[in-house]
Amino acid sequence: MSSVVFDGVLKIKLSDEQISFIEQLELPPEAVRLKNKYLHVTLIHQSFLKPYKTILKNSCLDDLSAPEIVFADGVEVRVDEELGRKSWVLWLENQEEMCEFVKTIMNSLTGESFDPEPERRYHVSVANLTGNRSDSVR
Repeated sequence: MSSVVFDGVLKIKLSDEQISFIEQLELPPEAVRLKNKYLHVTLIHQSFLKPYKTILKNSCLDDLSAPEIVFADGVEVRVDEELGRKSWVLWLENQEEMCEFVKTIMNSLTGESFDPEPERRYHVSVANLTGNRSDSVR
């Protein structure tokens, strides 16, 4: 079962079944998989959550029922040539559903239903060139 977690960013941790699915994906030799414990879907970046950090740390996120994660077909490569980074990602098919979930969370935090990152495309980074989660394309 997927769960919503706050650790600076607000994210959905993947279920064992979702992780197992990702482990079966074929990746090119240059792709170094991220450790399973780092596989997640970021809902809201930490820069937007700083004012609500105390509330989120003290709230019961278990009460939040995250939408089911629906993976789109195939892994896509993202490249940042300027930084020399490359990442392999699984996009989520249910982008709009995730966006509505984020709006619900923001409404509970602020009293206003809005998406703080309307340009965000929800995904799971599964690999990059080093296996270090901070080396993924942003």
